[in-house]
Amino acid sequence: MKRALSLLLFLCIQLTCAQKPQLPNLRLEGVRIWVDDLSAAKRFYTEILGFEADSRGTDPMSILIHTGSTPIYLSKAKLSSKAIYGQHIRTGLTLQVPKLLPAIDQLREAGIRVEETQLQRNGVGISIPFRDASGNLLSLMEVQIRPVAPFTGFKVYNSGITTSDMEKAIAFYEHKLGFKEWSGDYLPAALPLKHSDNSFAFMLHEKPGLERLELRYGVDSNLNLVFSISDLSLVKNHLNTLGIKVHPSISSDGLVFEDPFGNHCEVIRK
Repeated sequence: MKRALSLLLFLCIQLTCAQKPQLPNLRLEGVRIWVDDLSAAKRFYTEILGFEADSRGTDPMSILIHTGSTPIYLSKAKLSSKAIYGQHIRTGLTLQVPKLLPAIDQLREAGIRVEETQLQRNGVGISIPFRDASGNLLSLMEVQIRPVAPFTGFKVYNSGITTSDMEKAIAFYEHKLGFKEWSGDYLPAALPLKHSDNSFAFMLHEKPGLERLELRYGVDSNLNLVFSISDLSLVKNHLNTLGIKVHPSISSDGLVFEDPFGNHCEVIRK
């Protein structure tokens, strides 16, 4: 009897393990920003925001922007952004500034559109959405809940996905892609995710009622997260197992897939 029970337990364990596929160890590598005017975008991200363009780039359709933290990959799209703040699901990038109002004035003086009616308080401070030179929606953030080390200008605060269904987003990015919950302190409005080594990855934001915006990779101006992995075949096989279609990316050694909300996600080998 004991032997039969032991065999049954062993079979149950084997079956459970077989039902749990190995999750890919993805890391957030950066953010790709598709722009309809690459020269104007380069001026905006370097001359106005103060970031640095990589002088070693040889691809006339892409520019690597160094921010001091999260890299930004500017790439040529055919059409300007169609996203409407507060209406569409989107991939976002938040920039931190020492003081919000002077930064807003600086952007306005440079001819940048700031969504003045959308100034809002969130879990860590105050923020406001604005548009880059191609109409892509970004956000400015002033952190107010804790002391901030002195800095000047603009710097990347975080990136993330704004969705209409947090539970669905968690099911995809945590349970299927393998990212972990950093902290539940900001739920249900926001959830920071971390990598397998417990370093911060990106944010999930929930705004009920948002609509899906149909985007074409490489055609429509927008943002997408760029992940990296050492074994590209591992994530490709994993996505195929989940029934998620993959497509070639702009990278010579990468792939693209869509999340449940229509956001493109890119994976490159590194």
